[in-house]
Amino acid sequence: MTASASNLPPVEAIQRLLDVITKPARLLVAISGGSDSTGLLVALSKANSPGSGISLFAATVDHALRPESAEEARAVAALCSRLGIPHVIRRWEGEKPDTGLSAASREARYRLLVEIADELDATAILTGHTLDDQAETVAMRAARSGREDNLGLAGMAEAVLLERRRWLLRPFLKTRRADIRAFLTNEGESWIDDPSNLNPHYERVRVRGKLAAEGSFDAAALTRAVKRRTALSDAAARLVHDHVTIRLGVLAHLAPTGLAGDGAVRRHALSLLSAVLGGRAHALRGESTNRVMAFLDSGRPGRITAGRVIFDLRRDGLYLARENRGLMPLVVAPGGIAVWDGRYRIANGSAAEIIIGPTAPDREEARALFPDAPPAIAMRAMSVMPWVEANSFSPLERGRSLPIALSQPPTAGQIHIMPTLAPFDRFLPQFDLNLASEFAVLLGCDVFPPLPIKDSARKS
Repeated sequence: MTASASNLPPVEAIQRLLDVITKPARLLVAISGGSDSTGLLVALSKANSPGSGISLFAATVDHALRPESAEEARAVAALCSRLGIPHVIRRWEGEKPDTGLSAASREARYRLLVEIADELDATAILTGHTLDDQAETVAMRAARSGREDNLGLAGMAEAVLLERRRWLLRPFLKTRRADIRAFLTNEGESWIDDPSNLNPHYERVRVRGKLAAEGSFDAAALTRAVKRRTALSDAAARLVHDHVTIRLGVLAHLAPTGLAGDGAVRRHALSLLSAVLGGRAHALRGESTNRVMAFLDSGRPGRITAGRVIFDLRRDGLYLARENRGLMPLVVAPGGIAVWDGRYRIANGSAAEIIIGPTAPDREEARALFPDAPPAIAMRAMSVMPWVEANSFSPLERGRSLPIALSQPPTAGQIHIMPTLAPFDRFLPQFDLNLASEFAVLLGCDVFPPLPIKDSARKS
């Protein structure tokens, strides 16, 4: 990888973080013992001074995939002890999948790190992802589609919100691995080399070898892609703010004025809006989005279904709602928490088992709930609202629909239902923060915790 103006030396990258992080701050460093995360911890320890308002903590996730992993975690604990940084080890317990191991490992790592961050009330989780990792990520995504409108070409975001509650920051994302290793060598520190980083079974390892052979990475193209990705999402956020309404969390309406304008912006907004309404973790796939856009561009009234969502084009605009097929009942035990249909998080604070299912529509009630929608659309929207059945209710209470409780804070003994944002609840990249915030307001979700960076909601 050739040098670039975007390359930041490790010490400079860490100082950049310390200058902009909101204080006081409790920073949890994810450290595996490899050069990148070890360089991150050592550089932070060296740069952080007493009275800075910043407290450092460290955590190692032992994935238990290799016999030596436990010993490596203990070696990291010894380093942290020498640096005077509190350290915890968490082990990924249970059976490991036969396929998709890399993705499952990543999910487990983030889940365990969030749990530790909750225990420490950490301001942010820090990881040692580097410019080399970024180059590999972009190359893998480009191999799937090299089109300029491929959003994946923007690579990893410098900040990601995990599980709607803990920010993960990547301060080394503009720093080369070779520079981190040179820094560690100069400091007299060693690191652990994971043999899986040499196993060509993994796509990332093969891409890494190819990039090393080519010896270059277009950092300028990445910068352009990041700006393009951010600008697109922000424009989509403005479109949603100005032209979209969502009633009772299930029925969205895009005004006719919102159907005009930039097609790429509409495409991005609608692909994610459909994921929110359909309870899907990912935006509509390209082929489905192409069908929807062709339907809308025709201008002819009608309906089309994509991603479990019905797009109903009328003279007064576009209506979107979850289709009423495949709505399976969900049993929630007393004291349990579960997600129904990917759209609602249910906390059962009652002493009885409850069942969540779809609402049986009633024409008069539907008209009262959605007075501005055509009757057929109102009925459709009502039929995908959550309905609670509980044996402990009196006959008059049993089987009640709960749109009323959505905005009420839970109290002991209550059943609490809160809309979720399926594409953003687990993993929200900084690129989409403004757009996700617009959806959160429209659905009445909890607000996202602010990015812990001074004077800016976005650092790219």
